[in-house]
Amino acid sequence: MKHNAILYGVLLLGQLAHAAQPKLMPEEIAIKGGAFYVGNIFGDKDYTSHTNVILKSFYIMRTEITYSQYQHMFQWADNHGYLFENGCNGGHFDDCLPAERDNGQHPVTTISWWDTVIFANALSASQQLTPYYLTTDGRPITSVPQDPAFKVVRNPAATGYRLPSLNEWQVAARGGEAALRLGTYGQIYSGSNNPANIANMPKDNSTTFSTQPVAHQRPNALGLYDMTGNVWEWIDDDFHMTGINNMHYFCGGSYLMRISNLSECDVHTPNFPTSDIGFRLVRPAPL
Repeated sequence: MKHNAILYGVLLLGQLAHAAQPKLMPEEIAIKGGAFYVGNIFGDKDYTSHTNVILKSFYIMRTEITYSQYQHMFQWADNHGYLFENGCNGGHFDDCLPAERDNGQHPVTTISWWDTVIFANALSASQQLTPYYLTTDGRPITSVPQDPAFKVVRNPAATGYRLPSLNEWQVAARGGEAALRLGTYGQIYSGSNNPANIANMPKDNSTTFSTQPVAHQRPNALGLYDMTGNVWEWIDDDFHMTGINNMHYFCGGSYLMRISNLSECDVHTPNFPTSDIGFRLVRPAPL
């Protein structure tokens, strides 16, 4: 009996230790492809009758990549020839939070668009998936290019991870088919018309500005967290402007910057890291 009690205690402690460990990567939600509306928010309307984009099915991460998850992948990547910045555990004003704060469960920040691209390729390689971001000679991008005019080749047949397109991000943030069924697809923010219910964004009387651990707020109709607020999220799409190199979108608002609605995004150069931009990834879904 004594040996059985000891064995039970060891097993229980093992289970508790395992349960306390953060997930290596966020869970994924499958979004079924189809015709959707993307654009300005018009409130309670019949969006199924005014579709303007067609999407293929895809998986999207339920939360933003956390600092802990990013660091786990950073170690693997460093041992396999993938080079990207090590990022920060969220942010407080314009600074990093301590790496140990909340067990590293804040979204990773202070990473550039290039860092997310290389991270996506490394994660794909670690799971034996075909990388999406390639050089012009067909090799996976494994480090930040030094040439400002470097051209990214996107592999449409890839099975691996990538940043969401602007349309994919918008449909996911609005809640996809689930929100269309519930009649909430036209809400101003992701899951509510009231940002206080679902988003970590500045308030009129805010005096402190900091990220929160992911999934701290309420999810949207698809079960996705922090599509509004906490940190902006990098998007795959290029933004072309005459006379300068490509820029890239980031969407969703942050703990430092409040947005007026889900269609409000911004752009910046791919080498731009800041304390209030993070990311989540998508990959194809055979639905």
